[in-house]
Order: sequence, then C-alpha cells, then structure tokens
Amino acid sequence: MIYFDHVATTPMSTEALDTYREVAENFFANSESLHQAGNAAGQLVQESKAKIADLLHVPVEGLIFTSGGTQSNQLGIRCLATGSSKKEILVSPLEHSSVYQILNYLADTMDYQIKFLPVDQKGHITSTILQKAITDQTGLIVIQAVNAITGIVQDIQALKQLANDAHVPLFVDAVQGLAKIPLDLSGLAGFSASAHKFNGPKSCGLLYLSPQVMTKAPYKYVFQQNGFLPGTLAVPEIVSATVALTNAWDAMADNLTHVGQLKKQLLSLLAPTIRPVASWSEYPGVCGLILPHTPGQSAATSMGQQGFCFSTVSACSIKDPRPDRTLVSLGLTPEQTNRYIRVSFGPSNRPQEVASFADALNQTYS
Repeated sequence: MIYFDHVATTPMSTEALDTYREVAENFFANSESLHQAGNAAGQLVQESKAKIADLLHVPVEGLIFTSGGTQSNQLGIRCLATGSSKKEILVSPLEHSSVYQILNYLADTMDYQIKFLPVDQKGHITSTILQKAITDQTGLIVIQAVNAITGIVQDIQALKQLANDAHVPLFVDAVQGLAKIPLDLSGLAGFSASAHKFNGPKSCGLLYLSPQVMTKAPYKYVFQQNGFLPGTLAVPEIVSATVALTNAWDAMADNLTHVGQLKKQLLSLLAPTIRPVASWSEYPGVCGLILPHTPGQSAATSMGQQGFCFSTVSACSIKDPRPDRTLVSLGLTPEQTNRYIRVSFGPSNRPQEVASFADALNQTYS
C-alpha cells in the first residue's frame, strides 16, 4: 500500500501508540473522580494541558478537549457567535464542511447573517479584503489556516492583527495547519485542532477559546471543562495526542522540507495533460490535480484497488453531490471539480512511492 491521504488522517506514531497503551492500562480511572486513581488520571490531563499551552503560547484555562476537529469548530464558533449581540459573521469560502454546518444552523435558528469573503486570484483573504468586509454589525470572523483541498495558507498573523484592531473576534480552523507549518495562534479568539492530523489518535480534538473574549456556553449546569463541554475525558487519547503534537512540532521544519520535495518531484513527473491546481499553495503537503477525462472518484477507486491511497475532496464531504466550494471559489467549473484528485504527503512517504504513483497515473489517466 502507498498512502497519499495524510490530509484525511495520519497513522499514529509509535510514541503515541505506546503512550496510549500505557495510559489506558494504568490510568483508566475517571479523571473527575476524587479517589487516588481519579486524581492520578486528572493529573495527567492537567500536565497535558500545561504542555500544550506552553507550546502554543496560550493561557491554559482556554483549552478544551473535544472529540475532534468538527466538534471543536462547531462548539467554538457557536460559543463565540452567541457571546456577541452582533449577528453578522464573515467567513471564507475555503472552510471545512463542519464550519458551514454550524453557520447554517445559526442562520436558520438564530437569524445570523452569514457573509462570504471574496478571495484573490490565489485563494487568499487579504487584509484589504477583510477590512472592506468588516462592518459595525460584524460579531465574528471565521478563517481557516490551511485549506485541506489545495494547501492554500492564509496570512493569519496579518488577519489577526486587523481583527484585533477592529475589536472583532477571529476564529481559526487550524486542523490542517497545526504542527505542519509555523503558526502563531496566540492572540486569537479561538482555534481548533485535531490529533489524528499530526499522527495522534482519532476522537481527540482541541478547542481554544480565549478567556479574554466574550462567549456563551450552549449548556446549562455543566461543570466540566470550564462549563463548555460535558462528558468523561478520554485520558489515553489526550496524553498520547500531547506526545504526538510535541514530536510533530519538533520535526515540523524537516517534515515541511520533505513533503515539499515530494510535491516538486510529483509535479515534474506528471504528464502535461494532468493539470495541477493551486500549485503555488504554501503548504506543499497537498497536491491537487485535474485529470483530463476521468472523474476523480473513479480514479481514486480504481487506483485504490492497486494499492494507491489518495482522495478527491475532504473525506467529510465525499458524499456531498455539490461542487466543492473551495475549487469553485478558485474558478473551476463543476465539471472540472468532478475530475479533481487530491494527493497529500506525510513524513513516512518516500520518493520511490511518488515515482510509482506518477507512472501509474500517467499510464492510465493522461
């Protein structure tokens, strides 16, 4: 098997797996329990939060553990939106489906006004674009850091400064960016992350909500996780996710160089009839391609039977019959989006795998 779908999910690292097993075996108690075993599990959670807060330079009291990126996005956006009396939300057209799901809910049930920001020719929300869009009714801005379909990276530092100057909270979906590219997430109203994107376990997400920003929790009489989210904490997932994050953070520069070399190699080997999409994208771990004739899902299925694992659009949107919003915003037609495939690299991939994939793709689909 040759796995080129690291944007969808990554394999757990050896260190994360070993940590998970050790904690699950020895610290199985409920971290909220008052007995000795519960205190020991709770201490591991607090140590994990402290490590993450120190790594990301954010206040530890703003961190919330969730079930993944989707829950982090939806809980974070809802809490920030309802924390303001203003009903206008600005959002990029390149977001994950979970973002649009909660925004549609807010619009349908609470009369929020959702305004889509335009992008420039390279898919960027510039400071000028954002500044022109902000009004005195804007209560929240939602912009992801790294786009999962194309690898386009937004200038979060510049957008954060502009949002802070305008006194409008900015929420950033950092699921595809954390520990993959340098990101300064301090000073944001909120951000999301998910451990299975950086070689940690599934079902372990991270949400940050700034203690300095007004929020409204969706539940009453909830006392876990600062009142934002009820439920028993998954201690093995949390601790192993912290190990995975620390290791990925330390290896980020080398990994970024590595996936960049793989993308450059793939682009050099492709037949000229296979068209790259957003080849300029700042995160090189993603390589988008349009096949000349074949639907992307057909190619992914057929080559999958040969042992090549890649995708089309986000796995969370694979059953959505509508054209992908990201690709349409970049000027692709619905017919072109239907022929789109996404190849995403990880630290474990090797040049010979890229060569084998390019050869098979060229032979069958060029």
